[in-house]
Amino acid sequence: MDIVVKLIYNVALLFIMMVPGVLMKKCKLCSDSFGKGLSNLVLYIAQPALTFVAYLRPYDEKIMINAIYVFVFSIILHALFAVAAMLCFKKAPDSMRRMLRFATIFSNVAFMGIPLIAAVLEDTYPGSTVYALLYSVTFNVFLWSLGAWICTNGRDSDKDGVDDHEEHKQKTSILQAFTHPITIASAIGLIFFIFPIHTYVNGTIIEESFVMLKGLVAPLSMVVIGLRLADMSFKGMLKDKGMYVFIALRHIILPLLSLGIVKLVGLIIPLDPAVEMVTVILAAAPAATSATMFAEKFDCDAIYVSRLVTVSTLISIITIPLILLLV
Repeated sequence: MDIVVKLIYNVALLFIMMVPGVLMKKCKLCSDSFGKGLSNLVLYIAQPALTFVAYLRPYDEKIMINAIYVFVFSIILHALFAVAAMLCFKKAPDSMRRMLRFATIFSNVAFMGIPLIAAVLEDTYPGSTVYALLYSVTFNVFLWSLGAWICTNGRDSDKDGVDDHEEHKQKTSILQAFTHPITIASAIGLIFFIFPIHTYVNGTIIEESFVMLKGLVAPLSMVVIGLRLADMSFKGMLKDKGMYVFIALRHIILPLLSLGIVKLVGLIIPLDPAVEMVTVILAAAPAATSATMFAEKFDCDAIYVSRLVTVSTLISIITIPLILLLV
C-alpha cells in the first residue's frame, strides 16, 4: 500500500508542475516559440542524461535478465497499442485523429513513468529504473518512426504542395530513431553497466553534472504542457466523443490488456514482481508529453493534444494506483 500512496503523491506532484507554464503564458513572460525550445532541451539533453545516470551501477545478472523481459514486453505492447489506435478514431477530423492515435499509442514513459518508477520502486526493487529505460528504447524507436509518420504522412500543413512526410523524411526514418540521443545514451549506459567502467565516473564531477541535468526532465516537460494549457479552451470538451474513446483505451483497455499479457506469461515463465510492475505502470501511464512536443515540432494541433495530455495526466492519478493494485 505504501507503493500506491507514493505513486499517487508523485503523479499529483508532476501535475502541479504544470502551473509555472500556465502562469508564464498568461502573464506573457515568454514567446510563442519558448515551448518548442524547452521541448528540444528535454528531448535532446535532459532525457539522455537521465538515461545515462541510471546505468551507473555495478553489473547484476538478475537485473540484466529482468531488463530483457521488460524490453520484450515493450515491443509486444507498443505493437498492440498501435494496432488498437489505428483501428479507432476513423470518424474524427484529420488533425484530431492524428493526435488521438498518437496519444493512445505513446504513454508518458520518460517524463512520468521513469521518474515515478525511480521514486516508487527503485528502493524496494533495485534495477527497476534500468528496466524502465530499456522499455523507453522501444518507446523512442516507435516514437521517431511511427509517431513522426502519424504526425506528417498525407498532410501538407504549409500548403506548399509537398507532402509533409517528404519534407520530414529524415526525421521519420528508422535510422533517426536509432540515432536519437536517448537511444545512444542507453547503448553507452549499457556498456558502462556491463563492464566496470562506471567506477571511473561514479563520484566525479561528470556524474554530478549528469545528475543535475536529469533533474530537468520532470519539471520542464510539465512546464511545456502548462504553456499549452494556458492557450486551451475547454469549451465543447464534453462533446468530444474521441476524447472518451481515448480515455477508455489509454486508461482502461490497454493497461488491462498489458496486465493480462504479463500475468499470462508469468504462468509459463516465473517473472520478478518488478518486471510485472514496471511493465504495467509504463503501459498505464498517461499520454506522453512527447505528443505535445511532437505537435510543436511537426506543426500539428498542439493545443488539442495538450488537452488530451492534461486530462490523461489528471485521470492517471486514479487509474495508475488501481491498475497497480491489480498487479
